[in-house]
Amino acid sequence: MVKRKIIFVGGVHGVGKTTLCKNIESRFNIEHFSASNLITREKTEEHLRNKRVENIAGNQDILVKAISKYLKNENTYLIDGHFCLLNKDNEITKIPYSTFEGICPSAIIVLVDEPENIYTRLSSRDSIKHDLALLRSFQEQEIYNAEYIRDKLNIPYLMCNAAKSEDKIYTFIEGLVPQAVSE
Repeated sequence: MVKRKIIFVGGVHGVGKTTLCKNIESRFNIEHFSASNLITREKTEEHLRNKRVENIAGNQDILVKAISKYLKNENTYLIDGHFCLLNKDNEITKIPYSTFEGICPSAIIVLVDEPENIYTRLSSRDSIKHDLALLRSFQEQEIYNAEYIRDKLNIPYLMCNAAKSEDKIYTFIEGLVPQAVSE
């Protein structure tokens, strides 16, 4: 399997994926897409605001199709997304390995934070009160599935808190994309 030049940035909702990706994008000139926006672009439907996904497997197939359609193999991209999602019944559901096999990322960055910080961010951002125990379990499952995917694909991996480890992340990016020179 030929790896695409995709750095997959994962983590639970509210952990800081989009903020980090925007910082990396401007610093290294690496184009950024969110998995949900690629899915929406392909489906031409609005993403669900409540973070629960009706058809997780179907959406992941659409994501792989969108990546093949919109991203060029010679360019490096950041895609932020998830290794688990909450289904319509608010249950944690792993994104299948076949999705990541289809994405063919060249590396994974998993962002983590204290569940209390994630809870606060989500509450202020989305005006929705989430269950703290569910957020804790969600993050644990996100890490577990990310490590499983890393091992199956045998690719570079970094897990860290973006707010505390930005320099470590930038060094990781520079090691993956030699032409990425920070501005």
